[in-house]
Amino acid sequence: MNLSIYDKMALSTFTSLEKQSLYQLLCSVMNVDGERNPKEFAIIGEVNHIMGITVADIEASRKLTEPVMTNCLRNMDTLKKAYVAKFMAQIILADGKVTQMEEMYFNYMHQRLGLPNVD
Repeated sequence: MNLSIYDKMALSTFTSLEKQSLYQLLCSVMNVDGERNPKEFAIIGEVNHIMGITVADIEASRKLTEPVMTNCLRNMDTLKKAYVAKFMAQIILADGKVTQMEEMYFNYMHQRLGLPNVD
């Protein structure tokens, strides 16, 4: 993933809880179609790397409840939410096909988290 200086600056502002919530969301996106594709795992690994998501963050993320994760992501600023949408889309597109379930899940989370629209 090519990152500009602006990307790096924006991504460095994610809190530990935001990183944990993002990780859990991306794992749920990967599982929504019932397949765990190596390309999806690779994207999650790349996001972990560029975001600085640590093993401790991953372990802590497993203890998050769905309402805590959702509220955390919903309360982020619009710029951070744009990255959440981007990372979700990259996982959905990783295997080269978009299932109806993936599309429905993306739209549901888009609305639930108040992700920004692209016009």
